[in-house]
Amino acid sequence: MSAASAAASGSSKKRKDNDGRAADDEAVLPSRLHGVTTGLEEGDLLVKAAATSVDTFSQITRTAKQLAEKEIEALSSEIKQLITANGGTIEPRRKDGRIRLNVGGTVMSIPVSALLHRKMKTTYLSTLLLHFTDQLPKDANQLPFLEMHPAYFKWLRDRLALLESPHLDEITIHSPEADDPSYAEHHSLFIEQKVGGEIEIEEQPQALASSAAAAASAAAGGGGAGQGDVEMADGNGKKDDGGDQGAGGDGGGMGVEEAFRQIDECMSSYRRVLEALRAKKRRMEGFLTAMRPFVKGDSSDEDIELMTLSVSDEDVSVLRRTIAPLGPAHALVKRFDPTQWPDQEAHQTSFRFLQLIVDFARRLAVMPAGRFVHPPVVAPAEKAIFAVELGMYGLSSIPPVPADSTIIKTADEWLAVMKMADKRIAVAPSLLYKSSRDTFTYASFLNKVTGKSGLLFALRDGDTHRFGCFIDGPLTPPDDPRRTNWYKVPVFFFSLSGAYETPTKIELPEDRQKVEVAGTQGAVRSIEGRMIANVCIGRSPPGVLCLGFGRRGPVADLSSCNQWMNINEDLSGGYTGERDEDGDGTLAQTIDFTCTEMEVWQVLSG
Repeated sequence: MSAASAAASGSSKKRKDNDGRAADDEAVLPSRLHGVTTGLEEGDLLVKAAATSVDTFSQITRTAKQLAEKEIEALSSEIKQLITANGGTIEPRRKDGRIRLNVGGTVMSIPVSALLHRKMKTTYLSTLLLHFTDQLPKDANQLPFLEMHPAYFKWLRDRLALLESPHLDEITIHSPEADDPSYAEHHSLFIEQKVGGEIEIEEQPQALASSAAAAASAAAGGGGAGQGDVEMADGNGKKDDGGDQGAGGDGGGMGVEEAFRQIDECMSSYRRVLEALRAKKRRMEGFLTAMRPFVKGDSSDEDIELMTLSVSDEDVSVLRRTIAPLGPAHALVKRFDPTQWPDQEAHQTSFRFLQLIVDFARRLAVMPAGRFVHPPVVAPAEKAIFAVELGMYGLSSIPPVPADSTIIKTADEWLAVMKMADKRIAVAPSLLYKSSRDTFTYASFLNKVTGKSGLLFALRDGDTHRFGCFIDGPLTPPDDPRRTNWYKVPVFFFSLSGAYETPTKIELPEDRQKVEVAGTQGAVRSIEGRMIANVCIGRSPPGVLCLGFGRRGPVADLSSCNQWMNINEDLSGGYTGERDEDGDGTLAQTIDFTCTEMEVWQVLSG
């Protein structure tokens, strides 16, 4: 039976939702148009069709209401489940007073009112301390332990005091703290990241909602008049006292088109609210992922044991699991382990230096995957002695970089490139392909790099120009060797020497961050359809960097390359390289060039 037939039958039986609740006390009433006639056979057929449309509309709107309620209820339940299943509370544990914490070995307190401030309450820090306090590891005095740099927390506590005063309206970080990664990286995670945002909900005025409901009711046959009470306009088109239903009727002066427009607005509003709820769920999932290194989770008591060293009666503490990835033989791990070093009092060292060293190890472990972790910052006069202290504990301000690159030559250059890629420095890049070792043949290249992600290309043109690109994803040839595989992937370029005096990052617009890889029997084509290369990285078209490039077709030797960018659109200030008549430049010596050496490194997050 159709929806219209069911409505016309006048059935009033109750039915139930999937969850067993009565959906409606009665079925939707049939449209009163079923009793309307025009005096013309064809006109009556049209009225009948209109009655069927209104019946169907009534049924669909009721169904849509039920489905919308279920959708919102399910999503709300999923968000709540994310919180409670991970040990959190829906309401803050406390709404006044102060929370005492052990922050990296220093006991401090923070006012709950500051965490509940409108500029703070949705930050990761407030969410953690207000809703997940019981999930934090505990120190020997059963105080919650926060794996954070104490100096930053003290600074933040002072800023929060000002936030509650008339003098400050927002927690922002500026120099010199912004230049210190022990401050800036914790701030970026705990304050700048939020589980919620500013939500603007367009409330419908009650009068509007009522009039829309009245219009919908009238259209569905639920107006004040019965089916047999509908009167038509007279032969001159004049309306009776009941009003013209098409123009306004029982809709309180509202026409059908206006009612439908308001229904469209309600649908759009619902979609916006639904997407906002979905975004809230994604944000909560992101929060829970980011906070795993800080809460107990499934860790054993041994893993969340607090390891403490003292310097002049002041403590520096860290969780065992935080430094465990360094390895049991690592100097820092051994120094904090009382079974290997019974004297837990550190001598002839600076308390501040030890805090910085531990926080560096801490940030390497707790910062989100893929984020670059900067080494500690000290005053110029302290750099030499701090480097000795850092080395004594098995760490270095220089990232663990390869020594066998002939293109990225120094640790400072590696550090610059790693910063550009925004990757952790705890894991040294691994060399996948080197042309002088593996040859420039396309098959050899594919054999080394296919399926690998996080690919850093480094190229050298002669002795002067060194440059490359980073593909934050895989290099994937097509399944059919005669075809190409074209896909979107984050890409940026960089210059180390030649085109720029210092290491420089060149970013592409998002719509040009693409890669096209040919099969061993295929070729990447130009915009005119000519076969030109084996691999094109970045699309302009045909590519920002083309490997195995030939103007009369691709060549098997990948050393034949083409690299160009528009100087005004792509190349930033400081470019000193070649310019052609079209205003294009290149990171190589010339746009078409023969690559002297090519390396492909895999850069993985630590």
